[in-house]
Amino acid sequence: MNRQQKEKEVAWLRERFQSARVLVLTNFMGLTVSEMNQLRSMLRKEGASFKVLKNTLARLAYPDTDVALLSEDLVGPRAAAWTDTDEKAVAMAKVLVDFVKTHPNLELIRGVVQGQKLAPSDVETLSKLPSREQLLARLCGTMNAPVGAFVNTLAAVVRSLLNVLTAIEEKKGGLPEAAQN
Repeated sequence: MNRQQKEKEVAWLRERFQSARVLVLTNFMGLTVSEMNQLRSMLRKEGASFKVLKNTLARLAYPDTDVALLSEDLVGPRAAAWTDTDEKAVAMAKVLVDFVKTHPNLELIRGVVQGQKLAPSDVETLSKLPSREQLLARLCGTMNAPVGAFVNTLAAVVRSLLNVLTAIEEKKGGLPEAAQN
């Protein structure tokens, strides 16, 4: 890789590091190329990216970004998974944690979220959070519960009145024949 290519790579990485809302460093030693491609594909489906890093270029690219917090972890073979939206962070973490369960050669090293370091256990915790859609559904259900209870209460009053009128009708022997026509 010549100097011009390295400068382009550093500029590209700096853009990604600046826009990344969540970034997780991994050690990928022992994974085959097909396993790496499978992981990339799974992350891409969830709106995340995965790239093998050249540590020297990554160090040049991370000043003034949250990734600078991970400087001591850029030693040895490293790859990074990242996403630029908070909504996709949970899905990305789920993919990584599930992949580690089936491919123990992939190791989660550390992550960063909005200026906060994440340990591998924090990434696993992040993966267990409900998705944005699930949280919105819970919120709607919670907001709808009082309205539903109020409607049921009003309906109960009408049902009770109807039951009383039916009981009175049965007690009196039904409606007169003139009222039935």
